[in-house]
Amino acid sequence: MVNSILIWLLDYVQYVLIFSITIALIRYKYLTNELKFIWYFLLLGAFSEISTRSLSYYYPKLNTLPGLHLYTILEFLFIGLFYHQFFGNFFNRKILPYIIIGFILLALINAFYVQGIFNFNTYASGLEGIIVIFLSLLCFYKMLIELDTREPTKQPIFWINSGFLFYFAGSLFVFILSNFIMKDNYLLSLAWGMHAFLMLILHLFLGIGLWHSHRR
Repeated sequence: MVNSILIWLLDYVQYVLIFSITIALIRYKYLTNELKFIWYFLLLGAFSEISTRSLSYYYPKLNTLPGLHLYTILEFLFIGLFYHQFFGNFFNRKILPYIIIGFILLALINAFYVQGIFNFNTYASGLEGIIVIFLSLLCFYKMLIELDTREPTKQPIFWINSGFLFYFAGSLFVFILSNFIMKDNYLLSLAWGMHAFLMLILHLFLGIGLWHSHRR
């Protein structure tokens, strides 16, 4: 039963984008500066999904992996700017922009000189996951020591940060696992089904977080 659900998610999980984008549109006028970057993140995901599926439909033999390299860079850019805006002066404001620029440079080097634009960018994706996990844990630490609310679950940052932590931590595990089961197509499908489930959780959490965007 669980196996069937995971495999089913592989084909239909992308539609959860409709949920998170709809919530963002409804609450758009309440979005703070940091939440605007989540909006850009959602638009990037929608554009990537539509363009990739369209290209695959009209040009079945076309290798769309170059788009994945670009997507990873833009995805990290928006997530990094989201955290940069949220952290404010919690630590040296120059550090995170340097990390973002450094990641972009490494991702470009990986795309053109290491793994190539026509192969999966496993190195860049793995590095992105590690950095976002660290940022999400640091975000929870900031929330803990400041304790500026008695109801953290009604704050957008709680849900959005939780979504990023679950997604990138889980994706890193799935990525490591997939390297060991690469020759077993069934287990590999289940692993990517788990990734689809993580995507579902991410967008549900993003939607819930954006719904609370009217709270300061």
